[in-house]
Amino acid sequence: MTAIAALLMVGLTSCRDDNIVVYPTHTDTGDIIDGDYVGMYVLNEGNMGSNKCTLDYLDFETGTYQRNIYPSRNPNQVMELGDVGNDIKIYGSSLWMVVNMSNKVEVAHAATAVSRGHVDIPNCRNVAFADGYAYVSAYVGEISSESVLGGVYKVDTTTLQVVDKVTVGYQPDELVVSGGKIYVANSGGYQAVQGKGYDNRVSVIDLATFTHERDIEVAPNLSLIRADRHGRLWVASRGDYGSHRPNLYWLEKNADGQMTLAGSIDASIGGMCIDGDSLYYYGATQDATGRQIKAFGIIDLQQKRIVDQTPLQEPADNPIKTPYGITIHPETHDIFVMDATNYVSSGKLYCFDRHGQWKWVMWTGDIPAHTAFVPRNLKASFEPEDDTPKTYSKYIQAVDEYMPAPGQFVNTLPECTADDTPASVAAKCTEAIADNNSGLVTLGAYGGYITFHFDHSIANLPGQRDIYIKGNTYAGNSEPGIVMVAEDTNHNGIADDPWYELAGSADTDSAALMVYNYEITYTPNPLGDIGWTDNQGRSGVVERNTFHTQEYFPLWHDGPLQFRGTLLPRNAEDQSRGTTQYWVLSALRYGYADNVANTDTLGCSFDIGWAVDNHRQPVHLDHIDFVRVYSAENQICGWIGETSTEVSGAEDLHLEASLEAMSRRKGTARKPRTNQH
Repeated sequence: MTAIAALLMVGLTSCRDDNIVVYPTHTDTGDIIDGDYVGMYVLNEGNMGSNKCTLDYLDFETGTYQRNIYPSRNPNQVMELGDVGNDIKIYGSSLWMVVNMSNKVEVAHAATAVSRGHVDIPNCRNVAFADGYAYVSAYVGEISSESVLGGVYKVDTTTLQVVDKVTVGYQPDELVVSGGKIYVANSGGYQAVQGKGYDNRVSVIDLATFTHERDIEVAPNLSLIRADRHGRLWVASRGDYGSHRPNLYWLEKNADGQMTLAGSIDASIGGMCIDGDSLYYYGATQDATGRQIKAFGIIDLQQKRIVDQTPLQEPADNPIKTPYGITIHPETHDIFVMDATNYVSSGKLYCFDRHGQWKWVMWTGDIPAHTAFVPRNLKASFEPEDDTPKTYSKYIQAVDEYMPAPGQFVNTLPECTADDTPASVAAKCTEAIADNNSGLVTLGAYGGYITFHFDHSIANLPGQRDIYIKGNTYAGNSEPGIVMVAEDTNHNGIADDPWYELAGSADTDSAALMVYNYEITYTPNPLGDIGWTDNQGRSGVVERNTFHTQEYFPLWHDGPLQFRGTLLPRNAEDQSRGTTQYWVLSALRYGYADNVANTDTLGCSFDIGWAVDNHRQPVHLDHIDFVRVYSAENQICGWIGETSTEVSGAEDLHLEASLEAMSRRKGTARKPRTNQH
């Protein structure tokens, strides 16, 4: 991508077509669990203001993790649930999801995730249930306005109508029903922002009369509250970030039967759940230098003390980065920990067995935080009964590999860090360009590549173009990339099969200038020009510029990078006007990605029949399963930098024909390929 292209992109935004239905990705955990629970919903909060609250589903019966199931269950609604998912619970046969900044509680059938409707509640936070009613805590006011007392709304679970409301403390968060009362933890967060101090009370509501009965003073900035099986309440305080440290408190009934503050445990609690007489938590502690680090622990609720501070054996090569939720399977006692990672892209769900041994990890939506277990009597199922998917998509399902060469947009398109792995960067690319999302992925200088697949094999129709690939080219800014294809000959769902290049026009138009079996090696040089050498006896650098100051070498890769392929003839010319460089990058006639504008459908389309082997001999392929695009120019264009191919999506140009061909080969249309990342 050139600097000019970047400037043009600033004013552009993409939007989803209202007719597009987003179908969930399915990934195999390899972990099937029998018992009275068939699955677990995971509510992903989504970063505030991003409108990306999504719902995932872990199917215990098949061992699959399904991301973003709500759009396909509810194709006529908005594609995500709204802004910031704050709580999720099942009551009766319904699934209740509190969507905070969207000021609503979304209600769906728990067995199918098909919407029943929603309840409008301002700045709603959490939900609890009793006797056919839902009780929803709400801040009511906004942070930018004068802080007002919060409320608890009473909702008829049959009609989804608010029937009553009671006022409680400032900015109430979690609430529990216990012994005929509702106990509400008040935070006072907006109060503190306005310089008035945190709330420190647990409000008590009498269920029979639905009136505010009294308050129990505990500690500033209360957030979480749980009831154990002995009738005690456990309340977490975040503290006031000053003289009052975070702590865990318990409340129990006194001789008069009144719930009262009884004691505390020195623990900083970010999230917690109770399993029998054990309270599992995550939070923060300080190391010897005073730096805050994550912490996990188990508290014995009978002994009222921490009994284990190392309950989880995290994988050394994939540790939990930002714990954001924790829950325990009611039967197996497996421990599930949600990781918000960097808060702005995909999170992770970790599973540990009851002894804390790591079992698996899955990618989730953004900021996974809340869960709900599905009882067997509801039999939640997200697969059709006949083992045949209801539909296939013509768009990319997932990215398998991403390895860019150095370039000025590397580590920003998509945004990557040294903490990333090949799997995590592939997942970020999937988010960007799968499902017609129309994001953008840069491949960097020569050799950088991306590999992706669809949920079906793409048929090779004789004499027709089969695949459409989008880039970001405009007139005079062609950055051609070579397209390769592969058939899953070993049927393992992994792109480890023979690759074949789709030969383009340069093979005939500029044959003498083509370099086949070209090799190039890039050597890291942190925050400096990246040097390269090739097998033609040449060397040079990928130069840094003032437009982009991040590291140009992929941060997650250690050591040199080496690529091999076909090198296209230079297509750039400095047509200077006066003293100013004026670079024109001319399009090739056909057969290359990011070569012409996306509006030129024919020019962006490729015929599988163009496939050639390493000796440039034609190869006949009935169908293909994987596509790879790599940057095919090695040139620096003055101040606009290296020539780098970009990819923003792809589609099967004849979906029905592909499915018919697949059915003939298999005898029946096969299930969609799962996302390997």
